[in-house]
Amino acid sequence: MAAASVPYVKGPALRSGDYIGIAAPAGSADGIDITQATALLQAAGYQIKFPAENHKPYGYFAGTDEERARELNALFADPQVRAILCLNGGYGSARILDTLDYDLIRSHPKMVIGFSDITALHTALGEKSHMVTVYGPMVITLRPGSYSDYTWRQFTQGISSADSIGVVVLPKGKQLTSLIPGKASGRLVGGNLSMLAAAAGTPYELRGDGGILVLEDVNEPSYRIDRMLWQLWQNGLLKRVNGIVYGEFLNCTNDSGDFTVDEVLVYYAKLSGKPVIKGLPVGHGVDNMFLPLGVHAVMKGNADGTAVLHIDEPHAVQS
Repeated sequence: MAAASVPYVKGPALRSGDYIGIAAPAGSADGIDITQATALLQAAGYQIKFPAENHKPYGYFAGTDEERARELNALFADPQVRAILCLNGGYGSARILDTLDYDLIRSHPKMVIGFSDITALHTALGEKSHMVTVYGPMVITLRPGSYSDYTWRQFTQGISSADSIGVVVLPKGKQLTSLIPGKASGRLVGGNLSMLAAAAGTPYELRGDGGILVLEDVNEPSYRIDRMLWQLWQNGLLKRVNGIVYGEFLNCTNDSGDFTVDEVLVYYAKLSGKPVIKGLPVGHGVDNMFLPLGVHAVMKGNADGTAVLHIDEPHAVQS
């Protein structure tokens, strides 16, 4: 059976009292940040479960590769855990991909939520387990001062709903804009540009055939954004997708005389020849929407510069 025809499995929507498992596939976090974030989740009505060996710093990782993979497999196998929230990004998710049990994961689907370095995990779970995941907040970004009311509202509504999101609602004062007008549809795929470029040419690269590609990044100069998009053009990803949605490129700057990041994004939008819109609140800012990956969506960029993204498939099943 071709990968494109394999149906995606979905985890359950959460109810009050359900357990959220905390996974650390990449970096660790400060104990105070963990305490504050878990208190927030508990106040919202959820119980929290930490694997026994979780969060022990090992260099810049939250444990050895073997420990991090083992804990993630265990969270999927645990019938008490209904969803999995990632602790932090940084680096490390790619190093555990070889030792994940993708058949086990597909047999026990759960919402896996995280962003940035977690892109490697989202891509692997989508390509190999054909499971819907969520590009959204992590434990480290649910501490005071790191998220907005919009982010928290999106998160709590998203984890508890088995309905499709519909037309994506943006924070007050923000809007989607059209770079290349047109209409496209397909599964939402993608995430952090740096992680997608790093995976190109590996067994864990994003195929993205017929999908809508979402891209974001942080703290990268314009020439590096250019280099990574060039790599995704050369490996065929920008040609295989039906459309592109740019999220936030926070603190992505240019030296005097260089092309700006916006100029780079526009160049690759034109090069792709696909419908392209920008302004989706995903990434490293305080406004970070709940974005399901692996579900069907429709994007439309209008000639007047306005745009809309409509997610028309549920990301979870009723529990």
